[in-house]
Amino acid sequence: MKILKNKILVIAGLMTILGTASCKKWVNDTPQPLQVDESTLFSTEKGFQDALYGVYLQMAGQSLYGRDLTLGVLSVTGRSYDVNISPTIGNLFYQGARYNFQDKALKDYAADVWSKMYQSIANLNNLLVNIEAKKEMLAVNNYNRYKGEALALRAYLHFDLLRLFAPAPAVGIGTEKGIPYVKTIQSTTTATATVDEVMLQCIADLKTAESLLEPNDVTDYRLNNWAVKGLLARVYLYKGDHENAQNYANAVIASNKFLLAKNNTDLFFSNEGLFNLFVYQSQAFHKSVLTDQVTLGLSAASQTELYVTGNGATADWRKSFVDPSTGLGSGSPFMPKKFYPLGTKSSFPMIRLTEMYYIAAECAVKKNDALTATNLLDSVRVHRNLPKYTLTALPLDNLSDEIGKEYQKEFISEGQLFFYFKRKNTPFSALPFTKVPVDANATYVFVRPE
Repeated sequence: MKILKNKILVIAGLMTILGTASCKKWVNDTPQPLQVDESTLFSTEKGFQDALYGVYLQMAGQSLYGRDLTLGVLSVTGRSYDVNISPTIGNLFYQGARYNFQDKALKDYAADVWSKMYQSIANLNNLLVNIEAKKEMLAVNNYNRYKGEALALRAYLHFDLLRLFAPAPAVGIGTEKGIPYVKTIQSTTTATATVDEVMLQCIADLKTAESLLEPNDVTDYRLNNWAVKGLLARVYLYKGDHENAQNYANAVIASNKFLLAKNNTDLFFSNEGLFNLFVYQSQAFHKSVLTDQVTLGLSAASQTELYVTGNGATADWRKSFVDPSTGLGSGSPFMPKKFYPLGTKSSFPMIRLTEMYYIAAECAVKKNDALTATNLLDSVRVHRNLPKYTLTALPLDNLSDEIGKEYQKEFISEGQLFFYFKRKNTPFSALPFTKVPVDANATYVFVRPE
């Protein structure tokens, strides 16, 4: 990757933005992203914080986690919607549902994701250089936090680039072509690393971040120590290292820093978030997919198929896509209630506590420990208004199926289902819901730009 120097993304005072409506409006009305000269930015300690928040802000853009890597493109590929999946919605979403990543709209989109994520990585690398160069002007706790957070973000972005643009470990050997893992600011191109090499570098950055970030800081709008542990569990599971994945997932669960919901007043279950991303244009992004422009959704029949499957599942708090209380009645569009009313959900969940339960359960299944896996799933069920499974322990084959269903129920419209199906190398014929023809050359690998 070729890196541009001397300019860096920044939004000053985003801490204030998170707290006041007037500042949110300022962000919405301001061209994105802002740029300032780095010599000015890093002349004060606050500038380092602003540089970090600038990266978060870019991550919240439409092409990235503000829309298309969450409720947009990746939720179409992740089979979160079956309503209005037709050519009329445009090639970005329709060909995404077909997994036709050779389509021009999807190739252009992939190139945009590639460019913007590496731009953020370049800014993080620039920040890390300046953190070391100006270490003496930073308080020790801020030095540790800024460096730890920057390393964690660098790993987060590289890992998702790997999951988008390279084959999953489940389909081949680790020497498959991965992506460039960029750790320096340079004018030359960084060589492409293998899938295994990228994951090892992600883990190295995350472990350093874990050692730097304070465990007592549980601020959820940035990557804290516990979110780093959760991300390590996610990376290790993708890698196939179930021992380490289980250890990290269990550490998050046992910490009691984050607790499962006791009611359904917030269907994002925001307080379960290890890391929630502030999305400055959430209302516009939600509406562009769910109501005004495309009107995607999940039909009543598909909701019944997913949520009404034994053990009193009709009471599942997550079965809330078509609900008269949303104001949309029983007609189209079938907007997820967790996004309603539009504009009130400015924080999007990126790493959630429930994922740790599912990772730990999957690892327990790998160890043939059906009782532990069942208990972990039951722990989530009782916090989703469901009874425990009637058996003391489910059979191992059933547990694998139940974990897959839980991913579908819990992370619908959040983008994580695409990564789940890819990690499991799910046959395209076995994908749920959307009844559109999958492209003859379908793949789980986005086309990386020339």
